[in-house]
Amino acid sequence: MINKTKLLLAFLSIYLSYYFISLSESVDYVFFSMTMFLILYLSIMLIVDKEIVNPLSILFPFVLGVYYYQFMLSDKQQKLELNTVYVLILFICSYVVGVFYILLDKKRILQKKVVSHQITSVLMIDVVLIFGLVIFFVECFLTGGFPFFIALLHKVNIYEDMYYLPILHYFVMLISIFPAIYYSFYKSGRISKLKLAMVCLLSVFVLINIMSRQIFILSIVFMFFTFAKVNKVNTNKYIFKVSVFSACAFILLGFVRIQSINNSVSQLDYLKAYAGVPSAREVNTFDVTYNLYTSQNLTTLNDMIDSIDRVGFGYGKYLTQNFLKTFKYDQAFNIEYLSDFDSFNRLGTIVADPYLDFGFTGVIIFGFLYGFLNSICFLKAKHSNSIRYNFFWAMLCYIMVMSVFTNFYNVLFSWLVFLFIYFITLKVKINR
Repeated sequence: MINKTKLLLAFLSIYLSYYFISLSESVDYVFFSMTMFLILYLSIMLIVDKEIVNPLSILFPFVLGVYYYQFMLSDKQQKLELNTVYVLILFICSYVVGVFYILLDKKRILQKKVVSHQITSVLMIDVVLIFGLVIFFVECFLTGGFPFFIALLHKVNIYEDMYYLPILHYFVMLISIFPAIYYSFYKSGRISKLKLAMVCLLSVFVLINIMSRQIFILSIVFMFFTFAKVNKVNTNKYIFKVSVFSACAFILLGFVRIQSINNSVSQLDYLKAYAGVPSAREVNTFDVTYNLYTSQNLTTLNDMIDSIDRVGFGYGKYLTQNFLKTFKYDQAFNIEYLSDFDSFNRLGTIVADPYLDFGFTGVIIFGFLYGFLNSICFLKAKHSNSIRYNFFWAMLCYIMVMSVFTNFYNVLFSWLVFLFIYFITLKVKINR
């Protein structure tokens, strides 16, 4: 049977080829080489598994961001150093090798007994949700109101002035995955439809008011995979619609946050100015937004790679930087960090920390490791009824989709989500 979604993507790829030619100011051998590489990656991504959402496709936003860099849409971009080019090639290739290492031997992974997990207690989830809501309202009180409505009505950039309770704010961020959890409760008959609707409305209200587009995308990703799992539907059927919805939501929240909603200039002109794209350059909103949040992060990566060679590698301190700073271990053990090497705040992509610590060796090892681990979790989520593996796979997909921003593997919140999922799914049943 012909997969309609894959067929649609194939025709869309042909259209995009012509579009990219019009976007490029110089159709030379570099453009053709990059385009052939993109087509090759896209082809492998579509044929490696029947599921379009697979370990290779979740890296596609990163690959497309690398491809977009050549168009040099922004004045903030710079020509990449040769070392940066090598780093990007090595990371992508190592990741692909890690994926194929598992997928080509998946029978050995799947021949083991599959463990099924279910969420243990509705009451425990209710308590955590209520605690997160209390923290949220306290933060809004300290901020001076609900941030989304302050930004929308008063046209001020409230994002940088928002107040977050240290550590406790993670409970607010955790609300992003609660619609998916309660949806699984509803489908198993453990809560009413009214309670599900109330939780979803409260969660959406919280998410738009914490003004974090990344967390909003996390909520969409979790709900998408939970809906597909509990209803036993193929993710291929909805992935295109969900991707378009997520992109629109990201852009819309971005307009509110950077206040491109005004009467003096159009949203596109404001966004061009914000992203450093010349006003005379004929591009659309998607081009500017994608370049701003992908390709320009590669410029940051380029700066980091060029600078670390003069300072010296960190040998582990950058990969653990977020954890050490959160718990003040950097102060206790006199570990010094320069702001130039804060890959999370500077958005240095998923590649930055492995290189800052171990150079090319780190890029190869961690690229392979990410592909290896993602593929194992993908197989376990696909071939079992375990809600735990399904949630783990959703989180890994989110991490890789965000890979062109920063390394969410190294963010404390990501591991808190993993731990939370683990502890709420302790009951296990062996399928024989």
